[in-house]
Amino acid sequence: MQLAIIPGVLLLILLIPFNLYLQRIIKKLTTKQMKLKDQRIKMMNEVLNGIKVLKLYAWELAFIRRINDVREKELQCIRQKAILNAFSSAVWSFAPILVCITTFAAYVLSSENNILTAEKAFVSLALFNLLRFPLVVFPSIVNSIIEANVSNKRIQKFLNNEEIDEYAVNKTTIDADGNAIKIENGSFRWSTSIEDPIILKNINLKIHQGSLIAIVGSVGSGKTSILSVLLGEMSKINGQVDVSGTIAYVPQTAWVLNATLKENILFGKIFDQKLYDQVIEACALKPDFDILPHRDETEIGEKGINLSGGQRQRVSLARALYSEADIYLLDDPLSAVDAHVGAHIFKQAIGPNGLLKTKTRLLVTHGIAHLHKCNEIVVVSRGEIIDHGPYDELMNKKAKTPPTSPIEIKENILKVAEDKIHEEITTAEITSYESKEKKDKLIQKETVETGSVKLIVFLTYIRACTIPMVSFIFVLFLLTTISSLSTNVWLSRWTDRSKNVTISTNERSSSISKIHGLTVYSILGFCQVLFEFTGTYVMFKTSLNASRKLFNKFLLNLFRLSLSFFEQTPIGRIINRCSTDFDMIDNDMMFTLRSTLNATLGFITCFILIANFLPETIPIMIIIFIPFIFLEVNKKKKNN
Repeated sequence: MQLAIIPGVLLLILLIPFNLYLQRIIKKLTTKQMKLKDQRIKMMNEVLNGIKVLKLYAWELAFIRRINDVREKELQCIRQKAILNAFSSAVWSFAPILVCITTFAAYVLSSENNILTAEKAFVSLALFNLLRFPLVVFPSIVNSIIEANVSNKRIQKFLNNEEIDEYAVNKTTIDADGNAIKIENGSFRWSTSIEDPIILKNINLKIHQGSLIAIVGSVGSGKTSILSVLLGEMSKINGQVDVSGTIAYVPQTAWVLNATLKENILFGKIFDQKLYDQVIEACALKPDFDILPHRDETEIGEKGINLSGGQRQRVSLARALYSEADIYLLDDPLSAVDAHVGAHIFKQAIGPNGLLKTKTRLLVTHGIAHLHKCNEIVVVSRGEIIDHGPYDELMNKKAKTPPTSPIEIKENILKVAEDKIHEEITTAEITSYESKEKKDKLIQKETVETGSVKLIVFLTYIRACTIPMVSFIFVLFLLTTISSLSTNVWLSRWTDRSKNVTISTNERSSSISKIHGLTVYSILGFCQVLFEFTGTYVMFKTSLNASRKLFNKFLLNLFRLSLSFFEQTPIGRIINRCSTDFDMIDNDMMFTLRSTLNATLGFITCFILIANFLPETIPIMIIIFIPFIFLEVNKKKKNN
């Protein structure tokens, strides 16, 4: 019997290269699927960020089609992976049976004296069954390793991205000339790659402590880039950058927290009533607070979706003012407000008599109304400082380039007018929250189900799979279990019949009996694998069809929701639903269902057999149900 195992072991060794080849293909498909998934999530993120425009122009169906096109390509990769996984699982499920067949065949056919008895057969079968579990789960383990490897490479790529140079900006004290900021012979680009173009060239700039500097120039000239240099966000090619003191930055596109207005302004600092009131007055926020449902305790939606552009910009400016920094980098903060509000902010906050009068201020602007009040004007063109000096001095010169072109002035006026209209609409939207039942909480806490999964969840998934397909899958897996049981039953009968075989038995009839036994055993084993492969493939295909239906329904229902839903629900929460949750439905659900069906049907058949032949052991089997006590804890963990 010892030598008879050799053909089976050789067969297992031959299957390993075949499986590695399959897994290499699966790895390529997984990488492709990840890229398509990223593309779909990116598209969803863009759509959710621009949901107002999308609904304004009634583009919902057009974008649903675009998202579904990417989704179909993603499902195609998952479908190909599912077929390969089903085939790989079938091969490895058949491997123990094939080892049994080859071992038994080698044993009984090698000599007429070799009789396959029940003792030899079932002891061998018990040993072979030790191989069954590792071989069955081997494809799943390899698949998990492949997915982990793909994810690891993606994380590695992200972590190996270029980092901001901590020494790009030198933190110094104010020099002997009283300069708080100094750039000498500086050239900068956005990354360290020599292939990227140089954005700023030969920058020489000295800014006296407490001065107000206006930076002007045409669109794309490099005004914002100069502020980025001082923040240390650009790669330094040559030169030196010295900055003295702390920095507060007001970006061109305002950034706000999903929190109350007050929390946005304080930004973690201790509340100072006097300073807070001064900041609110300087940023012209008091009239806005008066019309809001809960004044400064009004909650702001994600990315300030329920505020106008002007309101967001003023909140961003107020946060900077409250920080009491030494240096203020202001990237065109007045472009989003109308003329009289801009004049108020400049006078009360930014200007020579404002709240920041003792601070160093760099003001990027397209407006010309306040230039004469600045200590110095820096003119930027094509990444270079082409002129600088006081307003009167520059006006008396023959300008190399106008600070702001007529076209830009026109664009600025149109932008302010458009934002003013938007501000009126948004204010009306905010005040309408007073009539809502949950007016005190704009962003509602996500509802998390606890305890057992509700029946409606199972029914929804079954309906998506369709009842006929679910029934067909159940029948196929039942046939798989019956085939597995039949191989053991036949082996038992075959070995019992072999007991009656003696040396004197006719050699021809003995050989026929052995061949007949092996043939039936092989057919039953083949049927088991055939049913398992068919059941797994049909389950994977049905699961993917269900996933497609559920995603389409999710997408359609999402785009039909009113704007108030998107104001009350963070985008990240929606993205999680269409990425993480659907990834589980796409990939994990099919494997979980297959394991559940196999385990359940296997348990039922074993229980019936034991109850039939050894009914006295039934009380002992109660121990099996002890793990169900810990199931509730696991459910809560999964839900969270």
